[in-house]
Amino acid sequence: MRHLIITIIALMYAAGIQAQEGLDIAPLFKGDSKWAKKFSATHIKGKSLKPYNLTLFRSITTSDYRLYEEIEKAVEKDGTKSIDKECGYINDKLYYGFFVFEPKENKYRYLFYRNSSLRSNEPDEVTLVYMEGYATMEELKKMFK
Repeated sequence: MRHLIITIIALMYAAGIQAQEGLDIAPLFKGDSKWAKKFSATHIKGKSLKPYNLTLFRSITTSDYRLYEEIEKAVEKDGTKSIDKECGYINDKLYYGFFVFEPKENKYRYLFYRNSSLRSNEPDEVTLVYMEGYATMEELKKMFK
């Protein structure tokens, strides 16, 4: 029984990592990455996402300004792989970005990025969200307003 539980946990972990496979932001979501202790992370799967038409929600937020540029570079590199995107810039820095990637297993894949440190009236932090599911881009935009 113990081996079965360990196997199930390992498979769940592998499925979470595989979700961002092929994206430059993938290492940021790994719990063992060099950045892991500098982020606040959220990982949600299952029934709680059903009302949002999603199957996976992962986010990280950091206030460590030393990571901002590295995160932005990974996001912009992934943006070149997206099939659709919407971005906003402040002083040539990426302020926000919604990116849509090729679906996998009939699920949409999205990346949302926001560097609120670029505005004086917002928190000094960067947020990165990866989502999978059946929600449309329009539905997700409403959630992030």
